[in-house]
Amino acid sequence: MSVYRMYCPSTDEVIFAPNYEEINESAEAFIAYWHGEVLDQPEIKDPKLLAAWKKYYEKWDELSEELDPFEIVEKFLKSYRNSQWKVMECTFYGMACGPTSTTVYYVVKADTIIDEDPNSVEDPLEGPTDKEVEEELLKWQKKDLAGE
Repeated sequence: MSVYRMYCPSTDEVIFAPNYEEINESAEAFIAYWHGEVLDQPEIKDPKLLAAWKKYYEKWDELSEELDPFEIVEKFLKSYRNSQWKVMECTFYGMACGPTSTTVYYVVKADTIIDEDPNSVEDPLEGPTDKEVEEELLKWQKKDLAGE
């Protein structure tokens, strides 16, 4: 997410962007999220979704005998229907004392997208993008095949 944002065109709201410390929970387009480190403690704004989760959560211990926490949440999200919403699964990667990742499930308005943040500025010290590396490799491979 270093250059991407989660944006809802119909409400013209940014839910998450590189310069945000936290998700914009006050956005109308934001409905709920389940954070991978505390999947049993979601943030849910919609009262009907919250009531459905509370009822489902009563079976957490029983479900955890056969499913891991991610599977429990995914099962709930797949069973809940609302055509005006969608679930976006985002995995964020970082570095602590080694590589780390966190998966978050966002429930947002159905027209929400993830696109390049127009306010993002690439850090010139970070090095080339994956596309630039790929283009450079192709250039060298073409030269090698041409015997140059």
